[in-house]
Amino acid sequence: MVSFFREKYIPKGGPDGGDGGRGGSVYLKAGSGVDSLAKLSKRQYRAERGQHGKGKEMAGRAGRDLVIEVPLGTRVYDAETGELLADLVEEGQTALVARGGEGGYGNAHFATATRQAPRFALGGLPGEKRRLRLELRLIADVGLVGYPNAGKSSLLAALTRARPKVADYPFTTLSPNLGVVERELERFTIADIPGIIEGASEGRGLGLDFLRHISRTRLLLYVLDVTAAPAETLQKLRAEVGAYDPGLLRRPGLVALNKIDLVGDEEVAARVHELAAQGLAVVPVSARSGAGLELLKRTLFELLPQAPRPAVQVPERREVVEGLRVEEVEEGVFQVSSPRLERLVGRIRGELWDAAGWLQGEFRRAGLEQALRARGVRAGDTVRIGELEFEYIPEE
Repeated sequence: MVSFFREKYIPKGGPDGGDGGRGGSVYLKAGSGVDSLAKLSKRQYRAERGQHGKGKEMAGRAGRDLVIEVPLGTRVYDAETGELLADLVEEGQTALVARGGEGGYGNAHFATATRQAPRFALGGLPGEKRRLRLELRLIADVGLVGYPNAGKSSLLAALTRARPKVADYPFTTLSPNLGVVERELERFTIADIPGIIEGASEGRGLGLDFLRHISRTRLLLYVLDVTAAPAETLQKLRAEVGAYDPGLLRRPGLVALNKIDLVGDEEVAARVHELAAQGLAVVPVSARSGAGLELLKRTLFELLPQAPRPAVQVPERREVVEGLRVEEVEEGVFQVSSPRLERLVGRIRGELWDAAGWLQGEFRRAGLEQALRARGVRAGDTVRIGELEFEYIPEE
């Protein structure tokens, strides 16, 4: 605000224009009460603007920040550059994704002993605008890995109180389902992740949508159908998992040989022997009849303390260095390229001539004088900064 104090008997008071309030920022916050990114898709979010300053040195109110809740396990990327901005894995963790603009300064801010009636102010800066890509990577202690129709959803329902959709056709599960297994004071989370197929690591079927979720789990539970060549199936599953991320094969793993109620004991024993040759412990179970489920729970509780939590990827912080460059665009005319100085001259409100002395001080502190001299600019040459032109007068 450019304003001067006026009151009866005080016709020429001093400058009293107040500062503007900063703009609100946009944050993402991880919360367990949100389980999907679907509602956030293709929407625009805007924090509140800061209010203008007023006379009598009244500063404008800062804009309110906007906090958007996202599911635990959300990775935040800049959609334009692909840069990872945040990995939200803990309850209440927040990430600043668009900073609010700086508030402007009223003319009272520029009053000095030698500049007693400044007729200019400095406008605020716009806030950041950013397009984001959000990727959900489920966080669970145990991830169920298996082909469609292996019985993963049925096993999840039998082990926990979760109620996933269960049907006898492929890809019944199109999004992850979570459940909790409890034993006295102990508990762990288990996730039924969409079924994998051959070529998933190359994007076939549900492909990478499936595989990115298992990267967050501490232990992989391979669910195999005893009637569908389980040893060969396990080899294919581990090949797809390893092709996506070889590190996943080093995590603790266990095999749940499901649907044993459909075959005899001798066939179950033969399949267990074949699977054990691949180096993983095998627990025969039946999600339908409940056989082997208590043993499976005990085994998982024993294995989990040995399973480290997956490392969280820490975003790399990029420092933006704004340079200052002087180029001769035509004879006697020089263009200054400096984001900081261009923003500065673009913020001047009111009488530009009155702001010239203050601007010159800012130019000096930014090193502009040295840069102009180094480029060979002479007295009387034209210097352009942003949309403004100045006549260069060297300092004595």
